[in-house]
Amino acid sequence: IMMKAPPPVCARALVLLILAHAANGQMARSNVAQTRSLSNMLMQHQRLSTASRAHHKRDLDAWNMPVSHQLRSNRIRLLQQPMHDATTVLRRPTVATKATENPLFNDIAGFYDSLSGIWEREYGEHMHHGWYGPGAANSMTVQEAQIALMEETAKLGDIQALKEKIEKEEGRKIRILDVGCGIGGASRWLARTFDAEVTGITLSPKQVQRARELAKEANLSEQTTFEVRNALDSGLADGSFDVVWSLEMAEHIPDRPRFLSEINRMLNKKYGRLALVTWCRKNGMLDFDEEIALNYISEWYNLPRWVSMERWASLAPDAGFKPPTPLDWSENIRPLQFWGDILKTSLEPKNIIGLLAIGDKGVKAGAAAALMGYGFYKDFIVFGAMRLDVSESN
Repeated sequence: IMMKAPPPVCARALVLLILAHAANGQMARSNVAQTRSLSNMLMQHQRLSTASRAHHKRDLDAWNMPVSHQLRSNRIRLLQQPMHDATTVLRRPTVATKATENPLFNDIAGFYDSLSGIWEREYGEHMHHGWYGPGAANSMTVQEAQIALMEETAKLGDIQALKEKIEKEEGRKIRILDVGCGIGGASRWLARTFDAEVTGITLSPKQVQRARELAKEANLSEQTTFEVRNALDSGLADGSFDVVWSLEMAEHIPDRPRFLSEINRMLNKKYGRLALVTWCRKNGMLDFDEEIALNYISEWYNLPRWVSMERWASLAPDAGFKPPTPLDWSENIRPLQFWGDILKTSLEPKNIIGLLAIGDKGVKAGAAAALMGYGFYKDFIVFGAMRLDVSESN
């Protein structure tokens, strides 16, 4: 797969992929024959006519599913569900304190508990891409670009105009929910920029602890609240927020219809809106190498089955939103530069030691960065965005 990527990405990617392969002990010891079988099938795929590929893909799926059971943990079952959302996989937590009851959510919480400290040390308080835009200066730092992405997301949600409207008509601060808040970087930025009351929720207890510490240091404890909650069943009050902010977290959501319905429930029905920015797959059919790359990213980054932005948009009306317009922001975020920097940083001695110290999940997270760069390079991963407004019929 990586032979098709730019040479600098290849060099870094191969080192991490080899480490990840070694960390995945069972695969390294017992899967040589199966790997050769997959390689042969992929080569045959290149020679097939377009008309026969659908049938051949069924053969590959039949081959791959039992292997996945041998090689991966129980969470891979989410990836093997049909392309519709995995509504049958989740058990619905009854209270917010059960935010990590589901195995996938436990993995997500553990992933961010382990890696957030390394990320903050290397990149600061914002755990997301940056916005460079067409013709942006090459001297722009990662931190400056990350702030620019938040500014663009705020424009997407038209938060400044809504803030002024609420202050004029209701005499109060705008209320924002930051879903998947990380260590609270965006929450604090929203509180400062819009004088907002911000609630941040995440599955990671360590992120909540760190977010509270940073809010106290910034004198924003009165304006910000951070809690461990499940975005599919938050326990927060109906209609309690004017804006829900979801910046690079929705890719973790296995049940998209339920997520959108829960967001709609929490939004003010007068002018509530969701500003959604998320990783997606391209619309339409994927090649075999693309499917395989996404499956490994999903396993190593604790993601469910990937969907397109068009799929997200199609779910909006049934969840109580007006039909939205999907946007592709991929060209504005310099993904190859971003993921290349992550790979470079991952291979620095101090970070290799840190990644190895937290076990195979650290090494695999670094390797997944290589596949993310490859996905953007081949255009089967999309950096999607859209604004969803509460329907007037609600």
